[in-house]
This record gives sequence, structure tokens and C-alpha cells, in this order.
Amino acid sequence: MDIQTIGLIASIITIIMFISPVDQIRDIIKDKTSHGVSPIIYGMMIINGICWVTYGFGINNSFIIVPNAVGAVLGAATLFIIYKYRSHKE
Repeated sequence: MDIQTIGLIASIITIIMFISPVDQIRDIIKDKTSHGVSPIIYGMMIINGICWVTYGFGINNSFIIVPNAVGAVLGAATLFIIYKYRSHKE
């Protein structure tokens, strides 16, 4: 198996992994609360994605750039939904 094929497979698997918060987003919107959902992991997902995208641009590698850009955007979307539906204590 050549390195391009491995890069493509790794990119696809990474994107699938980053899509996993979509279920969480759907549940938060359905229940209208993000109670019990920690925003820290999604903040770290954004930071991680930005770091990898920056590195990917530095070495001009789309197999690193694309999946991590997707991860950063999905992390930001999830974080937005978490804060939009956060519980307000009386």
C-alpha cells in the first residue's frame, strides 16, 4: 500500500471520528439543554484542529489539513450549541 493511500484512509477515518459530535448536537437541540456536556473537550478539539491545520499548511499536506479543519469547525459548532443551550441557574 503506498503512502498516498494510507494518507487518504487516515483522513477518512479522522473525519468520521470528528463527525461523532453530531449525535451530541442533535440530542442537545432536541432536549433544549446541554446540561452534563463538558465544553472542555470541544474547546480542545478546536485548538488541536487549528494546530494540525497550521502544521499541515507548513508542510503542504492536504491529508493533514482537510480532516483537521473539519474537526475544528465541528468542534466550534458543538461548542456554540453547548453554550446556546446551557442551563441557566436561578
